[in-house]
Amino acid sequence: MLNVFLKNHYWLVLCCLFCSAAVAEEEAEKAIPPSSQYYELKPSFVANFGDPGIKKLKFVKADISLRVIGNDALQAVKDHNALIRHQVVMILSKQTEETMAVTGGQEKIRQQMLEQVNKVLQEETGAQQVDDLLFTSFVIQR
Repeated sequence: MLNVFLKNHYWLVLCCLFCSAAVAEEEAEKAIPPSSQYYELKPSFVANFGDPGIKKLKFVKADISLRVIGNDALQAVKDHNALIRHQVVMILSKQTEETMAVTGGQEKIRQQMLEQVNKVLQEETGAQQVDDLLFTSFVIQR
């Protein structure tokens, strides 16, 4: 009798095995967190900064990379590249010579940029997209 039962329900047992394997594979894919990706904002940023009353112009050249988590965030950064670049240039242009010359000042600028970039991306996309903002090069000419 057991033999008849197994023959009649063979396909049902196989179907259950395949379904459970498919569900386990799908859950494993969901468990893998999206990976960090770096997006380099090109070309380099060049801006003048300092007191506008002083005749001698001062310049900063910076290379910036953004760390994002997942493909959706990367695509959002690419889609809003011009807006991001504008925010960075405006922040660089407002700096004083004292702020630009010290490491602590550069870190403050970096944090300010990260906050501003996420703010405008939040307004545009409805989500925070950038995990970190990194200076890969930072040169000032006084």
